[in-house]
Order: sequence, then C-alpha cells, then structure tokens
Amino acid sequence: MTDYGRAKIEEAKKNGQWDKPKAAPITEEQILKLDDLLKEYEPAYTNFQAMPPSVKKTYTKAYLDAKTDAGRASRIAWMVERLNKNLKPM
Repeated sequence: MTDYGRAKIEEAKKNGQWDKPKAAPITEEQILKLDDLLKEYEPAYTNFQAMPPSVKKTYTKAYLDAKTDAGRASRIAWMVERLNKNLKPM
C-alpha cells in the first residue's frame, strides 16, 4: 500500500468513516417497487426490465437515496431520461 493509501485510512478512522456501518443491500422488493414506478414510462420500463440485476440495484439505490418527494421525483425523471436511451446509471 502507498503512503497516500495509508493516509486515507487514517483520515477515515479519524472522521468516523472507517467504522461507519455499511448500507443495507438493495432487496428484490425494493427493485420491484421501482419497477412499478417505471411502468408508466415506455421505453424506459422495457429497457429497465432488460438491465442486469447489478444495474437495477444501482438505479434503485439512486432512487432510495433521495431524501424528499421532490428529490425522488427528480431521480425518476433522470432515470427515465437515461433509460429511454437504454443507458446505465453512470
């Protein structure tokens, strides 16, 4: 490991990130919730259905990470725009 890597570990330990619990994994139920929300948007819905599970989880996490209704609406709009072009999240 480089000195830079060791410094980043020390920084994470000092600011609490090192011991911060990991986020719970995305469940199939959560993916299905997003799936239901996307049903009214074609071709976004069909393209979402064809995505691999890892990409569906990434889109779902992006949606669930929004803290407000406005934020979730914005995320849906962003997803639909990308999914209409059959693009992955990032």
